[in-house]
Amino acid sequence: MEGKEGNTILNRSGKDLRKMVFTDYEGPWVLNDFAYELCMAIFNNDRFFRNISEFDDYLYYIEKREGYEAGYTLKLIAPFISATRQRIDLDSMIKVVYVPDAKIAASRILKNCRAVVISTAYREFVEKTARVLGFQEVHASEVDFEMELGEELRKELLHSVDFIASLSGEELHKELKRIFSKIWGLIENFKVIGAKEKAEILESYEPKFPIAIGDSITDCKMFEKAKELGGVAIAFNGNRYALEKADFAIISHSAMAEAIAVEQILQNKKPKLDEKIGKVYELEKSEFEEVVRESMRSRVKLRGIVGNLG
Repeated sequence: MEGKEGNTILNRSGKDLRKMVFTDYEGPWVLNDFAYELCMAIFNNDRFFRNISEFDDYLYYIEKREGYEAGYTLKLIAPFISATRQRIDLDSMIKVVYVPDAKIAASRILKNCRAVVISTAYREFVEKTARVLGFQEVHASEVDFEMELGEELRKELLHSVDFIASLSGEELHKELKRIFSKIWGLIENFKVIGAKEKAEILESYEPKFPIAIGDSITDCKMFEKAKELGGVAIAFNGNRYALEKADFAIISHSAMAEAIAVEQILQNKKPKLDEKIGKVYELEKSEFEEVVRESMRSRVKLRGIVGNLG
């Protein structure tokens, strides 16, 4: 595999390599799901968030709403949070939990190459917590949780939370389409990051050998773009969506697995991990369904309930 140009995943770019890593944040580096945890802190209603998340999928996959991308959930919850008039205090509402060994792993990657974080999560949360790991280049979502809402609309949104949580299927989609018909104009200009934006940001750096790391549906287009540009896509405890678009699957409890894999790829070697750290699968040569099952087990074990989201 080493030293042979044009024959393997690791040689798509030829000899002229620009060392750059583009990584998702929630999953590969923190165990948090910001949108879910913020909703729980304010509404304490798991089903409400899950239904909003399902509507996010519906808008992207079924309705195919123009300009809508997978991963815009933060945009969808902003009006409901604004309706509470509750101030967002990240320190008290969200307790950041890093993937084990995240700091040393990030340091190791940054010694070898430039790293860019691209996340669907709230910019303030990502910038503050990623800086602790040493990541300085961050792209994340910008939303307003203090939107100006008319009093009638504000009360309707507040009173609808429990009702939305009680619905499913067509009833859920019908009710949310009715509600959002009143507020699309208020949220459409939020600068949120979804699947399309992740790919566009990666491409904007004009990398010659991008290594993309992610774990969910919002990383799929970034994975495709990385491979299109001659790079490599790595799913870290990825779900089915991410695994379908990745070159390699890392299954591990430690962020060190990411750092080791990146080092090996930059040396034009196939990623290989000590069993104490985790496993790596080259997906085109592996039994896909077995990898999905193993990856999801690791994902849920590490992240808990949010491991089943997105």
